[in-house]
Amino acid sequence: MDRTPLATAVPRRWLNLGVLAHVDAGKTSLTEALLQLGGAVTERGRVDDGTTQTDSLAMERRRGITIRAAVATFHAADVGVNIVDTPGHPDFIAEVDRSLSVLDGAVLVVSAVEGIQAQTIVLHRALRRLDVPTIFFVNKVDRMGADVERTIGKIRRHLTESVVTLGSRSAEQLCTDLAGYDDLLLQEWIDGGLPSPERLWRSLRSLTSGCVVSPVLSGSARTLAGVEELTDAILRLFPTSGGDTDGPVAGQVFKIERTAKRARLCSIRLRAGALAVRDHVAQGTVTALQVHQPGGAVPAARATAGQIIQVEGLDQARIGDWIGTRPTGVPTPNFRPPALQSTITARDPARQNDLYRALAELADIDPLITLRVQHDELHVSLYGKVQQEVIAETLATEYGIEVALGQPSVICVERPTGRGHAVLRYGEHQYPVTMGLTVAPAPPGSGVALEITAEHGSLPLHVYGTTEAFREAVLEYLDDPLAAGPHGWPVTDVTVTLTESGYPPASPRPAEVRYTTALVVTEALRAAGTTVCEPIDRIRVEFPSDTISEVLKVLGRHGATTTSSETAVVEALLRTSSVDAVRHELIGAAHGLAVVDAHLDHYAERRSASASSSSPNG
Repeated sequence: MDRTPLATAVPRRWLNLGVLAHVDAGKTSLTEALLQLGGAVTERGRVDDGTTQTDSLAMERRRGITIRAAVATFHAADVGVNIVDTPGHPDFIAEVDRSLSVLDGAVLVVSAVEGIQAQTIVLHRALRRLDVPTIFFVNKVDRMGADVERTIGKIRRHLTESVVTLGSRSAEQLCTDLAGYDDLLLQEWIDGGLPSPERLWRSLRSLTSGCVVSPVLSGSARTLAGVEELTDAILRLFPTSGGDTDGPVAGQVFKIERTAKRARLCSIRLRAGALAVRDHVAQGTVTALQVHQPGGAVPAARATAGQIIQVEGLDQARIGDWIGTRPTGVPTPNFRPPALQSTITARDPARQNDLYRALAELADIDPLITLRVQHDELHVSLYGKVQQEVIAETLATEYGIEVALGQPSVICVERPTGRGHAVLRYGEHQYPVTMGLTVAPAPPGSGVALEITAEHGSLPLHVYGTTEAFREAVLEYLDDPLAAGPHGWPVTDVTVTLTESGYPPASPRPAEVRYTTALVVTEALRAAGTTVCEPIDRIRVEFPSDTISEVLKVLGRHGATTTSSETAVVEALLRTSSVDAVRHELIGAAHGLAVVDAHLDHYAERRSASASSSSPNG
């Protein structure tokens, strides 16, 4: 590997590299080793000492896990490598998926001692789904109990058979592996003898960048064994980008933080064009820009395609937004929204308003955190207990607000039980609007529908222009009253019919129509009654075939309804509230190798609860 001194290394190309692993496989330690060999740091940080470059949050250092994606950079010859260190804990899988969408390649770390873990399989599937080229690094070969060959065998069995082992293998052995995937290479070998080492590398680069094969190397991040060979493979095999700096800008927002002055700081992967201070884009005006360099982010006036940058001034940006034009062929991250929620209260009642503002900021940073207010209580959505604890610690350390969190509960919905009608006429309430509405059950999964049967002449079209514009406005007005039904959950699968409408001359204003809609819908829902329905997931469990009896016992204890069973795959319907418990129990039942894929199948009426205990506050 060419380690050109940093002072003269001017990257002409960029490589954005992900480092992923199951918890404790050595992901952050490998990141530190790559940075040291790349000349970005003189001494590696240690997770145990809290001195790593990427785990910069105090809580990350205390817990020894990665919570938020972080970027660290080193230069090698004319390539700038941005290492994106991603979380490994299941509670932060959405953070992983967002980060994967900006990568040119990834190193998936597997422990030579513990081997393949369930989360390793989940991460590998995410990489495959987004077509991210991958190299496996079998880590901890210096530890007692390490077995590289056994681990590679598990990679073939549980992840992919399309692996090519590198290291001390002969050119003929490597060519034999590659020729099974590269017909042109095979023909060259037959016609002219063993191809040159450089020709073998070209074949391997094409197969790796095309996600046809995944190379495997082994070593120890702790002792640096094999890390230089890994770095060389990364630079040889993964695609780099310099981009067309003269074309229109195209950049993807994958992370939003707050600066010390509470300004929004957007992390963006530039895929095309250039972005400069004072540039105007749809999300705002660039007021400050930083590019990643060895040692940290530094201010810059301009950044070009291929780089990961940090930008201030884009106050309208959201995670997942595209700055400029979205390129064709870029996959969209796919992750399930949180299924749990918890009440959250400031221990000092005087800080409750401060808590709301702080949570609103956190929800702005992470769109998968949803903040709801119900009966003067705050509810925040979650992926799991660890994320709940991290939110509480973030509020304490960054905002100085100590909070009390309720026990996480599954997020339910309400469906109308019957038909309900309500009407308010102007002169009988505070707004100059007449509105009559009927709510009725709709088919499961249909969402919210609006019908208008009131006379056309009675609609306030002088305010909205057309019937369709009025209809679109009322549909929007339904969001607030349907966000929390009589039991406090969102109302869905409902048909709302506008049966009566009226107004006195020179009225109404749009706000008055909105407020009246909320009042009438709330009353109509009370008249109809609602049923609380909890989410039911369809899960697919993969596991070693010799553990099938123990796996079925776990599923049975949680009331799963098995829909199919094969040698090492079971599909079942299971309450969403039980999915985390099943995952935890299967760790022992399936020797840590059970993979649970879950997605929402339908909602079913809660069998157990009364109205009070069914509410978010119960």
